[in-house]
Amino acid sequence: MFADLAPAFSGPFDRFSRSVVGPGDPRPALSIRALTADPEALVEKMLRRLAPEASTPQSRRGAASLWTQFYFALVGVPVVLAAMRGRRRLPVGLDEMAVVIGENGLPAALKLPAAGAPQPDRDPRAAMEALIIDHYLPAVTAMSRAGRLAPRLLWCNAAVRLVWAMEAAAEAEPEDTELAGIAAAARQAVIATPDLSCGAANPMFDMLLSPKPDSGSSYTRKVCCLRYMMPGVADCGETCPLPPCRTA
Repeated sequence: MFADLAPAFSGPFDRFSRSVVGPGDPRPALSIRALTADPEALVEKMLRRLAPEASTPQSRRGAASLWTQFYFALVGVPVVLAAMRGRRRLPVGLDEMAVVIGENGLPAALKLPAAGAPQPDRDPRAAMEALIIDHYLPAVTAMSRAGRLAPRLLWCNAAVRLVWAMEAAAEAEPEDTELAGIAAAARQAVIATPDLSCGAANPMFDMLLSPKPDSGSSYTRKVCCLRYMMPGVADCGETCPLPPCRTA
């Protein structure tokens, strides 16, 4: 891992110190541009882990959606943590980020050319907006076509991971009221603001709704992630928008 990113991926976020690697990592990696340019190869990776269970169109869509949740966690969470805990802005372009794909087809590591640039504060909003515009927009288009998934389902998957990262970063420093305020403002920008600061429409706007009564979560998904279509895969619990009878 990059030494400059050590503060971001310490303590409860130590696992990201092993999943964010530099150019010296010997494992082959695909640039995001290459990964999204070949729909047939992409869908093979999306279905490989759960191929035996993904025997119907519905289960294949569930498997593809589940793959994107791993992808958005691997890519989005480090961007937020780097900003909020390390004051670093990671490179997010399609030709800057590359993904190491594991034998099971899942994204295993994020390979970066460098640790990014220092930023003067801990606000992740500029980094997240760059991620949305420069990375997620083309990636979501490719994944939607490859996995036959609605774009809004993918944007909901992506929003869940970003909001988790913001909340987890703040919760890891409970005495830091400034960081809590930064997390709240970033969350507002991601899911409660219809336009990005550049003037473009915000594709994550309104993707997360108010939590259910007595829920321990801070939100409910607006769009089902389709996990219930996969045999043996747990649903998303308190954040699931479907009634229990649909997920049983």
